[in-house]
Amino acid sequence: MAQIIQFPKAQSNVFENLSRLIQATGDPKALEFYAGTLAASCEEGSLLPGEMELLTEQVRKKRLDLAKPSEVPAVKADKPGLYGYCPEMGEGKPKCQIEASRSYYGRHYHIYTPLDLKGRGIEHKGVLEPGRVSKRYEYRAGWNEYTVTSKAFEKLQEQYTISMENLLD
Repeated sequence: MAQIIQFPKAQSNVFENLSRLIQATGDPKALEFYAGTLAASCEEGSLLPGEMELLTEQVRKKRLDLAKPSEVPAVKADKPGLYGYCPEMGEGKPKCQIEASRSYYGRHYHIYTPLDLKGRGIEHKGVLEPGRVSKRYEYRAGWNEYTVTSKAFEKLQEQYTISMENLLD
């Protein structure tokens, strides 16, 4: 009967050391230095076949991790008013009674809220149904959707806390 013997995978010392250094770094300049060392080691022939690709992928992932903005806690919405946030800058979304977005042409606002609103300049569009809401906004299922004029939006800011997403583009 034959027995299968598992041999440990051979890795070069350069691969092991660079892999650990890349994982541990938190500085983009140090990461670029390690990427340069990786290229020099490849030219010297110090790496085994396939190690260059693995380390290059590890450097790419680390660059992406270092490029992400640090998380900023959401502003506490304790008074009525408009609270803007920018998720691309790592800002958290404040908990508000109403969520708003500007219309395409900027003439009015689209607002979403579990509250029932009435008044001049406020048009009820319907209730958001669970199956017709995208995954990102599933929590809005059952909320009311309104179209509101700029004047009515100003009055709502005086009475309710309103969050609005501001994107960089």
